[in-house]
Amino acid sequence: MKLIQWTVFIDILGYRDVNGAINTEEKAKEFVAFMENNREGFNLTNGEEVKKQYVNDRTFNLYEWYDIKYAFVSDSLILTFYPKEVDKNEPERKLYLHSANALFIIAIRIQALILTCFSTKGLFLRGGISNKYCYIRDHFAVGEGLVNAYKAESVLAKHPRIAFSPDVIDNKELMKEINNIGNLGYGGNQIIKEDEDGVFYLDYLNFELSLFDKNCKSAAATGYDPAKIKALRSTQFYFESHSDAIKRKLVELYNEKESKGEDTKSIDKIISKFEWLKSYHNRVLKERGKFLKCIID
Repeated sequence: MKLIQWTVFIDILGYRDVNGAINTEEKAKEFVAFMENNREGFNLTNGEEVKKQYVNDRTFNLYEWYDIKYAFVSDSLILTFYPKEVDKNEPERKLYLHSANALFIIAIRIQALILTCFSTKGLFLRGGISNKYCYIRDHFAVGEGLVNAYKAESVLAKHPRIAFSPDVIDNKELMKEINNIGNLGYGGNQIIKEDEDGVFYLDYLNFELSLFDKNCKSAAATGYDPAKIKALRSTQFYFESHSDAIKRKLVELYNEKESKGEDTKSIDKIISKFEWLKSYHNRVLKERGKFLKCIID
């Protein structure tokens, strides 16, 4: 008996510009250390202490059902929750429920990467998520799931968001359980949202607010204990840093636009992506009535 596989492809936006500005060994070592820190973050969340916590979780033992594999390739992260064959006879609904739980755990782990990138380097992420097959060994990744996740990132996402492949959205039973977790564990806030352009994306900002909302039963759905990391990463810091990083990026882009004269087509396209991110940031805070001082003018 197996759960549904999850495959994630993440691209760091602006990596080419950062990489192109590296012209000394000191700068190179600094940026490599940043990327190694990102990898170490995933090593820690996949470490023995974390695995022991899941063993004691009566709701869902992630590592009983999944092998977690990931690879950092240049500016990209490829992550897959690879389902194990488990000798159990569970009701079909529970298989979908466990598979849905895995998505929320993925979101929590991606959150840490998102925060590190925008708070330390002013970098933002774009990505795609699929339920199709992917195999990862060392720094090699292959499979239909990788292709679908990459297409979701490169074709659907467009803006700094993480888009879902149609193969996820079309799975009605899985979507039902994802929505049920949002309703029961996160105060009705859904982790998957449909944007105005019809793209379904990971609503990571609403999710961040829900994780620390006293009215949400978020810990029960994922085996996640907010108290253990609240001192390390407050929600307020998250939104303050997110706001500051977006403002700095837009100032940088508009200054670049002024220097280009009449030929602004390419820079206008980039600006529109970060204006979308600004709008998304503001909308979430206004709708939830939280951290209104972090709204960007």
